[in-house]
Amino acid sequence: MSSARRRGQARGQAPEANNPPRRGMNPARGRVAPFDGPASRGSASGAGAQSQISGPAPSSRRGSNAGSQAGSQGGSQAPSAPVSSRPAMATAGLDPAREGPPARATDAIRFVDMPASFYNIDNMFDHATEFAKRPSYNDTGKVIQLPLNSYEVTQIPRINIYQYDVIIGNGAETRAVQRRVWQSQVRKKNDKLGPDVIWDGNKLAWSMRPYGTVRMMVDLDVENGRPADKDGKNSFRIHINQTKTLNLAVLSAYIGGQMQFSNEVLEAINFLDHLMREGPSNNQTLVPLKASFFKRGGDFMDLGSSVEVFRGIFQSIRPAQGGRMVINLDVANTTFWKPQGLLETIIAKNSWRDPNQIVQQFQDRNQVSATEKYLKRLMVKAVYKGNIQPEKVYKIEKIANVNANTHRIKWRNPQTGQESNEMVSIAVYFNRRYNVQLRYPNIPLVQMTKKMRGSPVLFPAELLVLEKHQRYGAKLDENQTANMIKFAVSPPAKRLEAINQGKSWLGWDTDLMMRNYGLKISNQQLITQARVLPAPGVKFKNKVEQPGTKGRWDLRAKQFMTNNSTKLVSWGIGFFEGRTGFTQQSLEKFAMDFMAAYRGHGGDVANTKPHMMKLNNDPGVAVNDLYQATGNAFKQRPQILVFLVQNRNSQHYLRIKKSCDCRFGVVSQVMQAAQVAKGNAQYYSNVLMKFNAKLGGSTAQALPGKGSGTVNFTAPTVFIGCDVSHASPGSDQPSMAAITVSFDRFARRYAAGCQTNGRRVEMVTPANWRNVLKPLLQTWMSDVGGGQAPAQVYYIRDGVSERQFQHVMEQEVPEIRAILDDLSGRKWNGKITSIIAAKRHHIRAFPKSGDGDQKGNPLPGTLIERDVTSPMDFDFYLYSHTALQGTSRPVHYTVIQDEAAHKPSAIQNMIYEHCYQYMRSTTSVSLHPAAYYAHLASNRAKAHENITAAAGPQGGAGFKATGPASSDTPRSSEVPALLPFQTANGSGIQFSMWYI
Repeated sequence: MSSARRRGQARGQAPEANNPPRRGMNPARGRVAPFDGPASRGSASGAGAQSQISGPAPSSRRGSNAGSQAGSQGGSQAPSAPVSSRPAMATAGLDPAREGPPARATDAIRFVDMPASFYNIDNMFDHATEFAKRPSYNDTGKVIQLPLNSYEVTQIPRINIYQYDVIIGNGAETRAVQRRVWQSQVRKKNDKLGPDVIWDGNKLAWSMRPYGTVRMMVDLDVENGRPADKDGKNSFRIHINQTKTLNLAVLSAYIGGQMQFSNEVLEAINFLDHLMREGPSNNQTLVPLKASFFKRGGDFMDLGSSVEVFRGIFQSIRPAQGGRMVINLDVANTTFWKPQGLLETIIAKNSWRDPNQIVQQFQDRNQVSATEKYLKRLMVKAVYKGNIQPEKVYKIEKIANVNANTHRIKWRNPQTGQESNEMVSIAVYFNRRYNVQLRYPNIPLVQMTKKMRGSPVLFPAELLVLEKHQRYGAKLDENQTANMIKFAVSPPAKRLEAINQGKSWLGWDTDLMMRNYGLKISNQQLITQARVLPAPGVKFKNKVEQPGTKGRWDLRAKQFMTNNSTKLVSWGIGFFEGRTGFTQQSLEKFAMDFMAAYRGHGGDVANTKPHMMKLNNDPGVAVNDLYQATGNAFKQRPQILVFLVQNRNSQHYLRIKKSCDCRFGVVSQVMQAAQVAKGNAQYYSNVLMKFNAKLGGSTAQALPGKGSGTVNFTAPTVFIGCDVSHASPGSDQPSMAAITVSFDRFARRYAAGCQTNGRRVEMVTPANWRNVLKPLLQTWMSDVGGGQAPAQVYYIRDGVSERQFQHVMEQEVPEIRAILDDLSGRKWNGKITSIIAAKRHHIRAFPKSGDGDQKGNPLPGTLIERDVTSPMDFDFYLYSHTALQGTSRPVHYTVIQDEAAHKPSAIQNMIYEHCYQYMRSTTSVSLHPAAYYAHLASNRAKAHENITAAAGPQGGAGFKATGPASSDTPRSSEVPALLPFQTANGSGIQFSMWYI
């Protein structure tokens, strides 16, 4: 059990928020003018059913979703005055993706990069979480001056800032309505407010001058040149009330280490974030989306299937080491729906031929549901001759079960406006009223969220066009992904050029708001004092390779560090028929060459002639046949099975793995038949690294470089890695937790276990810790630790954000310690060092000539620990690999707990060196192997899902989605468990490197 309790709630519950009244509780507010479309009047389908309707479709939203700060109306106060523990959530930009009330104070600045200790202000646990502090700095290797994609804030506003609560209408209006009211000419020209007012898009505003309390009425009908509604349904009151005074001196004190983080600091950062975004958000040439801005008509690419990618600029402010605030700028590549006809979208998304196929396919209700899933909430306009509101935007609710021929409405005389008793079809209505002949009247109508006169707003799909700049949030298919890579991957020089272009869009030098408030940002890249750590050697059984700063080597004439643990006797090769054919002679040659290569790398082979056979096309049958035939041929359980496949079909692959792992408990190696036919020695060597690992061997061992200071472990030490992967966005499939444990004293080999982990739950459940980690540690104690528990544990956690670090410390680390207590039979007295590894960040380096590689990327071993790191926490950025293409990205490591009190170099150099002993590569890798293997295992575990063969893999293709807003609050924890390994035959597959 966790040692900490979530404050004010049972574990697993989301913290309660102050929810505003739902829109609709006051139906007289927020109404819009009636729509004159054909299907908005009291209509009936051919079946006589009356349809139901909903409200107008909002467009993209700006800013925050929270109510104003609780208790903020206590008058203007200096920063030392008490403030609420839950400030208002406030964000910048028009962001349709952000919905729902905030649960935490820190939601106010969710687009600001903050250190982990900052999130203690949320009071999520009944005590503040203590994180490791930076002890000092690394003193090994070579010092370099390294330019970064960060820019220093050279001046923070020195004036008092006045903060206001803002209520528009009844306080529950949609963001779209609020934005239209705020942007009205009535508000802009009000003589009680100046042009210096900054609004957060929801409930807060700021100004340089005090305006006290301001009230005004805005009628959106009058604003848009229409007569005022006699009932005032489109009239809204704006109530602006000055509540406090902000003094930004608290921010300087915080980053200077003179005070702890507080609500006053949070409010100051929140204001700066909005001040910095105000200009770009109101720039009509830019499209704001979360922390990024995209140029209208800017650089984009059609990815296919109705999806486009746009290149924009990411901007985020952060407090940083050295007592400074910095701005991080980076390229943002984001996918959007292609603005085109709705029919074109449906056809392209499903790879159909023409609109007539839609009619055929929609006979199947499952196909309709699948289409509704991605169309729901998309914004569209109706485009047809005579439309009196051509700019009106609607939001799709669903696909109706009626079409333009079957759905009938009452005819209204266009001259008199009088409704008659004549019922006409939608197709007839458009033809008679607008002289529009529908081409596809048999395609089901599309229902909008909007309601009119008690009936739904329905449109023929052929008249609808998607609005521009709607974010596409689903997983890309293989073709789209390939195109995305072509578009997004760029060398460092090109990336920096794009960053500079984006910086020009933001217009820091010409931003009037920034200038008037006194915010100044340097246009020069921040240059940090970085280091290139000593490069390790790579030790094989027969020689030591010195890759230096290249980060790569080869396997020629090298023997693996350790070979297979048991002499290879019983093994089989099976091939599936296809374009690449095999004869008995060609199979025998492959087996002979493959084993000759394995022996050359030190493999212990007693039998170079495996059982070989053609396989049934059904993977389940194929595995059974090869397993049984191989076992019978050698009179013993097969040690490994090799499958030669004709393509990269993922379902085919996973079915092979499921049968091998869960039915027969045998490790397996899948190879591409086309590659085997070429007889390429390098391909064989690359595969043999995995082959050898699955049989108990290891490829190489890293040796500390000269001056590194790293020494071999003097006490029994174990590395535990963890990663939780989630299904693709929109999928309801379970998350997958993977835990790895090092299985030799040099941390070369790792065993791994996996289990489902609820749905979109990032924190590993207590049951999974007990059922997955405990058996692995138990076996480690017997096989590696000499019956004793480890004295030192390194826990390396991948894939969590700073706001979730508390949960790792308060929930996951205590579970590890409890298991060690249990296995020790007493209170475990060892030490834990917990490290978070994060790849989802925007820090990039652009080394000077001579300090980088040939492509302009940082050299492997480049360490950044100043200027853009946390002002107090123990974090650093490490480049441990060479990028094959594009601009390389460092891993951001944060040491959140260090009971062993390491020197920085001891941890940083060790992590770097271990990246050279990743089992299946002849290059150093970007991430510590403990976490890297966990990521591999979580993806491979899809093969163990307890589903029918026809269903295919359910968990997506390994998309690592961002965790839910509340990291330990699952949508549902009731998910099926994975199939277990077959262990009855004593193969020990669960402790092998089955996943590699």
